[in-house]
Amino acid sequence: MGLNHVSITVADRARSAAFYREHFGLEEEVFATAKGLVLGAADGATLAFEEGEVPPELPRGNHFGFQLDGPEAVRAARERLRAAGVTETEFADKGDFARVQVLDPDGYRVELIGRAT
Repeated sequence: MGLNHVSITVADRARSAAFYREHFGLEEEVFATAKGLVLGAADGATLAFEEGEVPPELPRGNHFGFQLDGPEAVRAARERLRAAGVTETEFADKGDFARVQVLDPDGYRVELIGRAT
């Protein structure tokens, strides 16, 4: 059984869609309704957005992550995100393993992780 998608409540689905398209490769519009939108990536990953009131304070441990092709890919993504002004919350680099967490426009933590193979 595989995970099909994650759905998050966002203040502005167009703003969120633009963020995830630009920084996380979710470029395909899979499905849309009046208040909802599902974006997909070439690898089959999907993320759903539903417009509504975003919880005022999200628990620190809540996050979702994207697997990259290794620690170098995480380091490169980190630099791109920093150059774009995306807020970083955590970074760990242990040589053969790296991860970075950033905040999306609504304050959700998004993690990029990569291990050497």
